[in-house]
Amino acid sequence: MNWIFTKIFSRNLIIAVNYRIVLPIILLCIISLLLLKSTSAESPLFASTFSRQLLWLIMGIFIFMGSQLLRVQFFNEYAYHFYIILIIAILGTYFMPIKGGSQRWLIIGPLSIQPSEIGKVIMVFVLAKFLSDQRENFNHLRVMLITILLAVFPAMLVFNQPDLGTAIIYLAITYPMLYWAGVRPYYLFIVVAPVISILAAFNIIAFYLWMLIIIVLLVYSQPKLLEGVILFIINVSCGLLTPYMWDNILYEHQRNRILTFLDPLRDPQGAGYQIIQSMTAIGSGGFWGKGLGQGTQTHLRYLPVRDTDFIISVSGEELGLFSIIIIISSYLFFIFWMLVYAEKIRNNFSSLVMIGFVSILFVHLLVNMGMTVGLFPVTGLPAPFISYGGSFLLTCIMMIGLINNITNNEI
Repeated sequence: MNWIFTKIFSRNLIIAVNYRIVLPIILLCIISLLLLKSTSAESPLFASTFSRQLLWLIMGIFIFMGSQLLRVQFFNEYAYHFYIILIIAILGTYFMPIKGGSQRWLIIGPLSIQPSEIGKVIMVFVLAKFLSDQRENFNHLRVMLITILLAVFPAMLVFNQPDLGTAIIYLAITYPMLYWAGVRPYYLFIVVAPVISILAAFNIIAFYLWMLIIIVLLVYSQPKLLEGVILFIINVSCGLLTPYMWDNILYEHQRNRILTFLDPLRDPQGAGYQIIQSMTAIGSGGFWGKGLGQGTQTHLRYLPVRDTDFIISVSGEELGLFSIIIIISSYLFFIFWMLVYAEKIRNNFSSLVMIGFVSILFVHLLVNMGMTVGLFPVTGLPAPFISYGGSFLLTCIMMIGLINNITNNEI
């Protein structure tokens, strides 16, 4: 028992609060409570999203404090064990009852656990473990391919639940972590090129232009002939297979989200309703907003899922563009210091973990804010520390706690 304790915890850690990390997060949580107090004004106090979010935040304080006692290297030593547990847990959801149109939850007695949510953190540990172990024998192409495979397998399982948003996160974190690990930009281009080929295939002119760009880049990069030919064939194949993937892989609601993203007005009372109401709410708020509790789009219930996916729209309507500037500035301040600290950290695993955590938070924010103004399809990704949500909020707080732990003990 003492052996297990010493593996997980350490008595020699420096325990302190890094205010450059914590203060912007506290500000975001305060904004969240203000917005949820407004959106849940008509609900009984103890049954409101405001009260439940406050309870989650109190629980989060204990999680933050507990994470200061952990040995970060424990997650390095047992990363692959956690990966296997994650795969088993996600597969276990396939045998659970359908809840809200998907099978994302493991139901154990009175508890409901969403493995894919904590899986975001586990994926960072796994990728950081693998990439840090390759420092002595760093083959760019091999490292990149194995990293992608490690992320793609659980991403496919999560996608089939279906949960497109979380699957995107699993894949999105690989790119910045590969870059931070030292993979050459040419190989990073290989990763992203097929995705662009799929997107470009929706327009024949765009697809031909993208193929021309690939040819120019290949000539400029001068890879081996066979390697260049294979890369070109892969991208052409991705484009040609796009109609098949559209009809046979994407679910109907996912196709509708993409079509609505391309043209919200194609179905203003159906699939396009959310985006139209979101943009109306943000536009009507002006710079200073209408005031807390005064948003007509919010309180007349024109704005859907206002506590989670579209809480930024509530902020724009009731607190105005000024509040959105504060939110973005808080994130940028946080991300800036994360990059500074990641550069200074001596341990490569810990540095990669910080980059992975920052990537998760950044992609969540980028996609969430983008979908509120029609720049991205609606994917259901919440805004970190602002949207209502228990498991996601606690996961984010755990990441902040581990980041605080790393900056105190490894710089």
